Amino acid sequence: MGKITVTVMGAGGKMGTRTSNNLVKHLDKYDVLLVENAPKGIQGIHDRGLEVTPVEEALPKADVVIFALPDSLIGKLSKEYVPMLKPGTGFLILDPAAAVAKELELRDDCTFGVAHPCHPSFLKDQDTPEARADRFGGDGGHQDIVMSKIQGDDAVFAEMKEVARLMYAADEAFVMTSEQIAFLEPTLVEILGATCLYAMAETVDEAEKRGIPRKAAVSFLTGHIYNLTCNFLGYIPGKPPVSDACKVAIGLGDRLVLRDDWKKIWDDDVLNRVIATMLHPENPKI
Repeated sequence: MGKITVTVMGAGGKMGTRTSNNLVKHLDKYDVLLVENAPKGIQGIHDRGLEVTPVEEALPKADVVIFALPDSLIGKLSKEYVPMLKPGTGFLILDPAAAVAKELELRDDCTFGVAHPCHPSFLKDQDTPEARADRFGGDGGHQDIVMSKIQGDDAVFAEMKEVARLMYAADEAFVMTSEQIAFLEPTLVEILGATCLYAMAETVDEAEKRGIPRKAAVSFLTGHIYNLTCNFLGYIPGKPPVSDACKVAIGLGDRLVLRDDWKKIWDDDVLNRVIATMLHPENPKI
C-alpha cells in the first residue's frame, strides 16, 4: 500500500502550523502537501524549510484534507473547495461549529469529520520539562483529542482518526457526535470554563489592589484549583468531602457569581444560538 497524501489547508496559520509540523515528522507514512495563500503564512512555511503547493494541485491529490481555516469562513470556503475533492476523500475540520450549524458543504462520495484537541491536562503525567512547558499541546505535552464522523465511510474515518492522532500528537481519540463536541466547546470550556477562569484572573487583580502580593494570590488560586478539581472530579483517594464552610461558600457563589438558571447553557436551543452568534457575531442570536 502506498503512502497516503494529506493536504493541509491554511498550513501557515496557527493551527495549520502546529498540525503540519507534526505530520511532516511522519513522511514515511504520508505525503504532506501544504496550502497557504497569505503572504505571512507562506513565508512561515518557507522559514520551516517546507514548500507551498497550489490548491488546484493539492486538493485533487488528497486522500485526507485538514481544513485548518477559521470557523467563520468554513461555510464559504468549503463550498469552493469541497467540489475539488476526488471521490473517497476524508475531510477534517478542526471545530464542530460549522458542522452543527449545517454550514459545512458536504458530498455523498466523501467522508467528513471533526477533530479537536483537549490540550494537555494537569491530571496527565507530563514527564519532561518540555512536556510540562507545552500548554497548548502537540509539542511534547501529553493530550487527548475528541472526534466525530459527520458522514461517510468507516474505513476512511479510521484513517482520518490516525492522521488526527498524529497531527495532534495525541494519546487517545474520543469519538462522539459533532453536537457532543459542541457541548464540550463552547458550552463546557468557553461559556462556563473560560468565563470562570477569566473572572478568576480578574480576581487576582482585585487581590493585588488590596495589597496581597500577586505571586501569593496566583500560587494560592492555582493550588486550590488543582486541589478542588481533583476533589470534585473524584481524583483524590477516598473522595474526601470539602469543608462545611467551603460548601456554604459554593452556595453563596451560586447566587453572587453565577445566575440561578446558569445550567440552561446545556439546552440544545441555547447551544444552537450560541454557535450561530459565534460564527456570525454581526448578527447575534442570543
